[in-house]
This record gives sequence, C-alpha cells and structure tokens, in this order.
Amino acid sequence: MLGRTILSVLLMISLIITSGCWSRKELNELAVVMALGIDTHKDGYAVSAQVLNSSELATKSGGSIGSLPVVTYKSVGKTVPDALQRMLSMAPRMLYLSHVRVLVLGEDLARQGVSDVLDYISRNHQLRTDFFMLIAKNGNASEILEVVTPFEYIPANSLYSSILISEKKWAATGKVTLQQFVTELKQSGSDPILSGVQLNGSSAEGQSVENVKKISPSTLLQHAGLGVFKGDRLVGWLGEPPSKTVNYVLNRVESTVGYVSCPSGGIVGFTVNRADTSLDVMLSAENIPRFSVKMEIEADINSVQCPIDINQPSAIEALERSIEDKYNENIEKHVKDVQQRYGADIFALGEVLHRKYPQVWKTYRSHWGESFQSMSIDVHSHVAIRRIGSIIQPLNQEVDEK
Repeated sequence: MLGRTILSVLLMISLIITSGCWSRKELNELAVVMALGIDTHKDGYAVSAQVLNSSELATKSGGSIGSLPVVTYKSVGKTVPDALQRMLSMAPRMLYLSHVRVLVLGEDLARQGVSDVLDYISRNHQLRTDFFMLIAKNGNASEILEVVTPFEYIPANSLYSSILISEKKWAATGKVTLQQFVTELKQSGSDPILSGVQLNGSSAEGQSVENVKKISPSTLLQHAGLGVFKGDRLVGWLGEPPSKTVNYVLNRVESTVGYVSCPSGGIVGFTVNRADTSLDVMLSAENIPRFSVKMEIEADINSVQCPIDINQPSAIEALERSIEDKYNENIEKHVKDVQQRYGADIFALGEVLHRKYPQVWKTYRSHWGESFQSMSIDVHSHVAIRRIGSIIQPLNQEVDEK
C-alpha cells in the first residue's frame, strides 16, 4: 500500500514538472518553406521563399481552389533574417524553414562572397544541413524559384530530384550540401564548388501555369556545369567536360557516357558503370610534391558507328587503350586549365598532401593557392570493357554485307 502511495505521488509530481509539447507547431499555423533564394540588393539582401500552399495540396479531398501548389514571397533586408521577418508582412503564417530542400544563390552574390549569408544559414537551428545548394548562373535566384516546372507538383522538389538524377547519370553536376560546402570552405587545402542552374527560356513565360500545359514548355530549368570558388567567392565556371573531370578526380562519378574515335573514322560510344579514383602524392629529393590520379573504370559499349569487329579480343583491347589515352589526356588538360585560370584547388590535392606529409604541408599552407598553380599532376587510368551489348557487329556493317 505504501509503495502505491509513493508511486502515485511521484506520478503527480512528474505531471507538474513535465512541460509536455511546449514547442508544438500546428501545420495550420505554419508556412512551410521548400526553397530559399538569396540575391544581393542595394539595401542588403533580397530573399525569396518558395512556400508550400497547403490548401492546394488538399486537391484529392476536394479542397483545392485552383491555385498553384506554391507561393513565392520576396522581401529585402539588411540581413537575411531581417528580410525573412519583413516577409511576415505578406505571409499569413509563420515561416517554417526545417523542410528547405534547395538553397539558390544569385551569381552576383556568389561573386561578392557567401560567408555572411552562410553564417545565418548555418547558425539557424531550424535549418538542416542536408539541403542542396545551387548558383543561379547569369541571373538571380528569385527567377529560378518563380518557374513552374513539369512532372513535380512542387518546383523545389523538381530542382531537388533533377540534382540527384543529373549527378548520378550525367556526372557534370554536383549534389553539394551546406555541410559539405562549409567543410570544404574551412579546409585550407581545398576550395569548394557548386552546381549552376539557369533559365532555358523566358522568365515571364516560366511563371505561368500555361508553361507546363504545352508538349514543349517555353521555359525550363537547366543545370549549367560547376561554379569554381576560391575561398568564399565564385571566380568562374566550368563547362561539361571540365565539370566531369572534377567529379572523376573527386571520385564522385557513378555513371556517365562517352565516346572515342575509330582509326578508320566514326566513333564508338560507351557507358561508364563504375569509376574509382585514388589520389596520391610523392616527394622529390627537394621535398617538392608530385601528385598522381589513378582511375579504375568499367564500361559497356553502347554504340558502334564505325567498321570495327568487336568480336575480336584485340579490337576490345584497342578500344580500352584508346579510352585510357583519352581520359589521361583530357583530365590532365582540364586540371592544368583550372590551375592556370583560377588557382583554386577544387580537387582537394592540398588535403592529400596534408594527410600524407603534414610537416611538408606546413611549409605550403600559407601560400597553397599560389603553389598549387605550379604543381605537377599525373593521370593514370585503367579501363575494362565488360559488355558489348546484345548484338556483335555494327548494324551498318551487316547492312553493307547484304
């Protein structure tokens, strides 16, 4: 009996001291932000927030009023949180940032430096660090967030999905999260990169729902290579081949396609199914680093547009050597181009030196940006063709033999 009395007293005390759901937030009190865009402005920052229109999401239950699934609010402030607070003069609910999937930065802002903006983004406890970051190439972030996109009901989800699929199957973009970007920014032996996105078409037409009611939409969002940062400032852009080189060196390629020329004319296309890259560094007698990039690639033939007998092992071996030579030549060329044009170590070679020879790294740390431009980098690739497809000989050869 005494035990029950004590238990009852403890339960009563626990009910008094426990606070329950003191910080609960009801969905009908929140404006869920799916994407943020930040641009420069003469008065500070122009912030755009793509907010979920929860009333439109009730379509299946008959609650739709025929509006778009998202609303984009814009505001200007001295700081990013200042602009977000001013947005409450237009938004009927409190902005909720925990579901942000994409952060888009205007190119002008990226060229001026992103540290001040990312300070708030990293400091805010509502924002997670796993959303993707993009740069609005040749434009403003607000324009990107105003485009109505096909397939996905919510444009922010369309951007998020396109980043995943293009990085996985194209290899000329990168899925860079806030946490990854900040980590590379803080490291003295590497510089960060960000994928670019741009409008393909008219900004005005892209804002209308009529844009997605056509077989061929007037305006689409298109990924546009990688942006090169030196410190926290954007210094330039890489096209498709150099962007692929960056991902190959950083061991971020899952799958992509390519082609090589045939000796007698024409081309042979291939699909990369596996690519593993390892980076190493050796020191000369004078303690000068020399870096090496070693790549192991497995590929399948996907197209034969030249007279070649791929049923012969010697022909397959010749193709493998040709692909290896192309990789070695192109990657060395693109790495050297980045060294000379930007002096930004987006390949994280400084970190390779730091890990293997920490004492030598100390002598380079203060001036790594300048030293990186003159570093020697060797590329060695090994290619293995695993499959040649469902047919053996090229179709044009079989037709000619009839």
